[in-house]
Amino acid sequence: MLTAYSLSVDGLHRQTADGLQLRFRWRLRGKRPGANQGAFRITIGQSQSLSAGTGKTWTSGWIETDEVALEETIPLAAGDSYVAALEIRDDLGEDGTGESLCFITGPDIDTWSAAWIGRNPEPAAAGTNVGVPLDLGRSWQTMYSQPALQLRRSFILAEIPIFGVLHVSARGVHRSLVNGTRVSDHELAPGWTDYQTRIEVDSHDVTSLLRKGENVLAAEVSDGWWSGYLGFDTRNHAQQYGVAPQFTATLDLTFEDGSRKRIESDGEWTEQPGHIVAADLLMGEYHDLGLETLGWSGPGYDSSGWRPAVVLAQDTSMLAVASGPRVRELDVLSALSVTANGDAWVADFGQNLVGRVRIRLRDQKVGTIVRIRHGEMLDGDSVYTANLRTAEATDIVAIGASGEGEIEFEPRHTVHGFRYASIEGVAGGITADDVEAIVIGSDLPTTGSFESSSSLINQLYSNIRWGQRGNFVSVPTDCPQRDERLGWTADTQIFAPTALFNSDASTFLERWLIDLRSAQRTDGSVPDVIPVPPSTSIFDWGAPAWGDAAVLVPWAIYRAGGDVKVLEDSLESMRLWSDYVAERAPEGVWDARLGNNYGDWLSVDADTSKTLVATAYFARVSELAGRAADAVGALSLAETFRERAERARAGFQNTFVVSTGLAEPTQTGCLMALAWDLLPEELVPFVLGQLVEDLEGRDRRLTTGFLGVALLCPVLAEHGRADLAYAVLLQEEYPSWGYSIKHGATTIWERWDGWTEHRGFQTVAMNSFNHYSLGSVGEWLYRGAAGIDQASDDAGFRELRIRPHFTDKLERVSAGFESTRGLIRSEWARNEQSGVELSVEVPPGCRATVVLPGEEIQVGSGSHVFNFALPLVDAPVQQ
Repeated sequence: MLTAYSLSVDGLHRQTADGLQLRFRWRLRGKRPGANQGAFRITIGQSQSLSAGTGKTWTSGWIETDEVALEETIPLAAGDSYVAALEIRDDLGEDGTGESLCFITGPDIDTWSAAWIGRNPEPAAAGTNVGVPLDLGRSWQTMYSQPALQLRRSFILAEIPIFGVLHVSARGVHRSLVNGTRVSDHELAPGWTDYQTRIEVDSHDVTSLLRKGENVLAAEVSDGWWSGYLGFDTRNHAQQYGVAPQFTATLDLTFEDGSRKRIESDGEWTEQPGHIVAADLLMGEYHDLGLETLGWSGPGYDSSGWRPAVVLAQDTSMLAVASGPRVRELDVLSALSVTANGDAWVADFGQNLVGRVRIRLRDQKVGTIVRIRHGEMLDGDSVYTANLRTAEATDIVAIGASGEGEIEFEPRHTVHGFRYASIEGVAGGITADDVEAIVIGSDLPTTGSFESSSSLINQLYSNIRWGQRGNFVSVPTDCPQRDERLGWTADTQIFAPTALFNSDASTFLERWLIDLRSAQRTDGSVPDVIPVPPSTSIFDWGAPAWGDAAVLVPWAIYRAGGDVKVLEDSLESMRLWSDYVAERAPEGVWDARLGNNYGDWLSVDADTSKTLVATAYFARVSELAGRAADAVGALSLAETFRERAERARAGFQNTFVVSTGLAEPTQTGCLMALAWDLLPEELVPFVLGQLVEDLEGRDRRLTTGFLGVALLCPVLAEHGRADLAYAVLLQEEYPSWGYSIKHGATTIWERWDGWTEHRGFQTVAMNSFNHYSLGSVGEWLYRGAAGIDQASDDAGFRELRIRPHFTDKLERVSAGFESTRGLIRSEWARNEQSGVELSVEVPPGCRATVVLPGEEIQVGSGSHVFNFALPLVDAPVQQ
């Protein structure tokens, strides 16, 4: 019998004239070998109606297919609560076990009438709170930062509604409450998008929070990405989108008799500053507890002294229903240790992470000021902060009268990248039990696992995962600790295949692609970062490998999940980008007008020609764009892309290839030529020889930067040199992943030489210790070391190739991947008879070719075990 699990509905949520466009997905498991889904049915009903037994609202009917997804425009009401029930049958007609979920549809944006409200911008209206603010020792960067908004709206209900839904958004970061209780666990809502074209609206069922009599709808709103510090251009460092935060909301209430009531953001709201006197994503958050307005967000509070909120704008055309995973609290880590360092206490959480510190303070006197400064590394006994650049990453709490006993302090409108926290100003000291690190990030379902007999590789895998977790915070960022945190396009495209193994990152990346497409210029060029801070002029457009994200990210999503919709949505963007590059490379060699031509960024001890890199990417991306066009049936466009790929391939050979291989055989140059079929067939052995010679001549040490490193292990293994791939993977001398691990890394470093024994820290101008780009080797851990691979023409892992690259350097490798159809598992281990046992699990509806030494075996779904003798594997395999 089949069982469906992981049922989800993700927010295409596109409102059309016929209803809402929704996408349901689920996975399967089953014990019968060769089992497959034969049919499914989805039934959707209003949650209140179903509970009353009044029947269903919509059904797909039984659809005979083995597809495990349904994308459909369904006539559902906006802003309502529904239950979706999935039923399945297997290919023999036997009923399986289905699953159900509840979901809320977003608002009808076309009829949105709530205004943007906020603090009165007139200087005389700024006002002061009750109490005398303390001197928190603000820096010149933060001395003019405004307090977080406190907004409230009181209203009376004669009866409790049967359904209440709050649709809410902000220009800035908001935490919304009903009757003093948060309406959701979302952090940093609504997240960062291209605010000039799209600001997302979240919808929350608040029925259980409502009561008879007085009710209060409240919100705490801070600068966030809207008007806080953003990026690193200090000439235009804040107020990128607006000068102050704003808020908009609609609370829709439905009563037993069918009547409705709506509360909107308008001039009926009031506002008053509270104890959060400053909040900024880069600089940190300051709390002055002497200014607390206790009880302000609930009923019974006297707000007669509050000022009316001001309607600041009526244009809400940029609002969009929320899509992709939301940012949440993901984990809590206790401090491993707290040690004294002069007048400060240094907490070590044992892991470089993104989030904030929660601290318990006891018996502190009124007026005590406690500062928490965050950093990734130690410099001696002190927390190292030089690499933060202008980001202060400092949270402050000043004790008021209510904090004389015991208080718990945790900021809520900021996040930091750190492993260590320096805590100053605490009277009497603190212990490890008093301090926790709250991990914050986009809540992506985990889909991958990996484990081996090597502690070094296991730590590398952990570092890759923590790097993704820390940098996937609303958008895929490049580093979480310094004054940057931008969605660099090359970093995203190079890491996307690894991210899609680790987590169900498809909707997260699709959300980011919406902003990429909206930022793309009419000439086809793509900016270096997405979203683009609008007041910043230092980011160029159209860089090779950076702009190529327009093709490579949707292609990675399609390959991983098999949903052609992402290609359909991106095809015009791909065409525009391809036209842009083709116009600059009429002979196939892209050597002019290359924007910020970064090349193989942060390579070490070798510089690959930037023109070679650009031309290689032109060929590769043109080839993939052709495959994408074929997949969506755009055959004429596919032919155009293929012609460009051939032109670039010819240009590459005419310019960079000589009779003995590559004219300048750097590791990255050789890898691109070999990986992307850019060579005449007879020269492949020569270029492979150049690559091997370079590696061996450096004692098996790499030189690759951001772009080359992802190809290193796959190309070596594919050409019979898995021994070299493992040698590089297990290398512990500089430069290597193992070198950083040997020196305490718990995330991937931005640069191989972020810290070295011979020179210490690299330049403070650019040196992050949490950066996922060089972690793109994670894809090969799944595909190569564990062998969870797919046929070259497969999308969605239906046609599997289980092909582990065995090595005598490891005793065991195990990996699992929750593909779109279900769990794929591959585990191999050496046995006492000098052989290997390989265990494989194939999900329903999939087929696998298991590649063993000397043979290939075809298997269907189910569990399979293979035992075989293993030849010498630490030597080259003859091709």
